[in-house]
Amino acid sequence: MVASPVSSAAAASEHTSRALAIGVMLEAGRLQDALRDAEEALRGCDDEERPILLCMKCNALVTLGQPLDALRVATAARELALPMGRPLLVAEANLALSFALQALEEHDRAIDLAAECEDIATTHQDQELLARSSRTLAISYSILGRHQQAIPILERVVQQLEQHARTPERLFHARYSLINARSRLSSTDRRPETEKLDTYRGLLADWLAFVEDVEARNLLRLRAMALGNAGIAARLAGDNELALQILARARDEEYRLGLRGHGAVSESHLGAAYQALGRPQEAIAAFRSAIDKLKEGNPRDLAGAWEELAAAYESVGDTAAALDALKQTRAAERRLRDDAAHSAAGRQERRDEVNRLAEQWTRLASEDGLTALANRRAFDRKLAALAETAKTGHPFAVVLFDLDHFKQINDTHGHAIGDAVLKRFAAILRSERRTDDLAARIGGEEFALLLVAASVEQARAVAVKVQKELDRVAWPQIAERLVVTVSAGIACSAEALVGASSETNAGDCADALLAAADRRLYAAKAAGRNRVVMSD
Repeated sequence: MVASPVSSAAAASEHTSRALAIGVMLEAGRLQDALRDAEEALRGCDDEERPILLCMKCNALVTLGQPLDALRVATAARELALPMGRPLLVAEANLALSFALQALEEHDRAIDLAAECEDIATTHQDQELLARSSRTLAISYSILGRHQQAIPILERVVQQLEQHARTPERLFHARYSLINARSRLSSTDRRPETEKLDTYRGLLADWLAFVEDVEARNLLRLRAMALGNAGIAARLAGDNELALQILARARDEEYRLGLRGHGAVSESHLGAAYQALGRPQEAIAAFRSAIDKLKEGNPRDLAGAWEELAAAYESVGDTAAALDALKQTRAAERRLRDDAAHSAAGRQERRDEVNRLAEQWTRLASEDGLTALANRRAFDRKLAALAETAKTGHPFAVVLFDLDHFKQINDTHGHAIGDAVLKRFAAILRSERRTDDLAARIGGEEFALLLVAASVEQARAVAVKVQKELDRVAWPQIAERLVVTVSAGIACSAEALVGASSETNAGDCADALLAAADRRLYAAKAAGRNRVVMSD
């Protein structure tokens, strides 16, 4: 049983009162209420609030068993957050995406997004976000069977959140994930079951302590799921009387909260505990009730319940009922095989949709929302890569552009005209870019070209051509008396590498090159604008 992520925003600055209220509903197990309120809030919210409300809706959909719909919603949240320049909100969308991807068993993609969140957290020195991101990584590691990697991460996350959690719920979710990872590890232990009793007793104590801690917090869904896990641990530890008490409570709470699948699993384990205690009639009743709930659920769980029911009937001498239950077991197993075969096309269709969405959010992560050029993040990555290869004799040049008097254009003609100017200039840059080059918008009216295998003279020729293309635009047709010019500063990799050794850090070379181009851009502006400067 997997807990949902803590469903509030990545930092206090990203909170809204409605998002917080929806998060409280999710924690309390009011899933349909949370989804309804998220959809209602989205109908009347402003653009600033929309991404975090979409994240709330994603988390509700995953918890309700609709992960592909959730993935679409989280993709929309990320698409809105990226151009807003709020990295912590992008991280929140990433974590919502990761939650949906984990439910779809797309753990490699979830791990990549969580790693991106860790980078954001490190940059912004947000210890809580760092812990949440690491927790997401560890959950995927654990599900993939990498328990020895997951458990130390989760232990560290718990320690971090004990100091830095802005809400206590986040600490409880991390603790739940840690105990769950330890439970998964115990299930892979190859020792005989009798030798694992101490392990299960330890897990039982951990789950019961956890249940006691969350009871006062109104984390009802988390409490119900933890109770179910505690009951299973009690049964595996050989304490079937205690297992009966715990599993009955867990079953009732899970059904009441609408967690039908979780409740059926708890009831099936309840039947196994009754059978172990020599109470076959009660075991039969529990198994039959669980089977009724599992008919539309996981066929593997259903087949197991039918098989346990057959053994219970056999123990009371009802061979006809036992035979019928075994037939139902085989039918469920056939359904499991048939479902596996029939769902292959459905799985491929789902994978195609995940790939399409992944391509969309990967593109958005590197693209400026207004101009469709590369953004600053993509520019920095490309610059660092070129600086590394320049050390082995592969030159490149950087050209920084700044549209002259752009603030005046906005003030005089309005932001809509300003946006049109930015888009037109971006189109010119794109036309001057070769396959291996990169055109980027790196600030408001600041742009850049990274020119592979270019000398400073070649770069100057490109910059001058850009200026000429800009002059040819019929700007008065866009706005009366509109005039647009651009200044440029150029630097070449060769000058940044003078005196550098093979040990020189590529990042230092990139920084030096960018600083030189920026100095020259400033010199072009200071000298009267609408000119290109390529040396100090």
